[in-house]
Amino acid sequence: MYQAAIVEDEEVFLKSTKELLSKTFKEKNTDVAFDFFMSGEEFLPMVEQHFHYDIIFLDIEMPGMDGISVCRRIREISPGALVVFISNKESLVFQTFEVQPFRFIRKSELNEMVLSLVDSVISELEKRKQKIIKIEEPSGGDVYSFDVRKILYVEAQRKECVIVTESGLTTVKSKLMTLESSLADQDFIKVHRSFLVNMAAITRIQKDSVLLKNGHEIPLSRNMRETVKQAFLNHSMS
Repeated sequence: MYQAAIVEDEEVFLKSTKELLSKTFKEKNTDVAFDFFMSGEEFLPMVEQHFHYDIIFLDIEMPGMDGISVCRRIREISPGALVVFISNKESLVFQTFEVQPFRFIRKSELNEMVLSLVDSVISELEKRKQKIIKIEEPSGGDVYSFDVRKILYVEAQRKECVIVTESGLTTVKSKLMTLESSLADQDFIKVHRSFLVNMAAITRIQKDSVLLKNGHEIPLSRNMRETVKQAFLNHSMS
């Protein structure tokens, strides 16, 4: 199931947009769960806490923080986020280019454009699908979603794991063994009993540590050194 957010300050349009999009995605046999926000200030804390939305439908003109400013902040946290602007302010379309929206749809044309919009969104999501990992905390906890290409490493800390990405870190209640299994086919390797590293993030393998592209130095267990070196060489040549 995909996660979507609609950020819209007009309650009537928010409701009709949700119903229209939900109905169209369902007709396309695509499950999408929607969250709703009446302002950018209400929405951004979710993104800042690294909750992943596969698609964000965003109004431009809103009280307080406008949609372009909201998207600018989204880009700082999640550069590849799929954002669709839905607005009647056609004069602002060129201003949106700086934040690279996936689409710009006029509110007045949403009904007639929704089929092509949903088709293009599904097509793009399918391209990205294999790079998204969803992590559900045990005992009915929160569900997190990450682009595996942005994960640098995972560090076990007692009963939790810290997932370090290019834009920050998130602590999840999960065992490292569970995450290792989830990332088994995504070119991640265990370099230490407490560390799981994305091989694409490695720049150098040293005697007792692994250097990553963000400058972090991760300890390398002696008994894992040769396995890690060989895996890294194979990955570099693939």
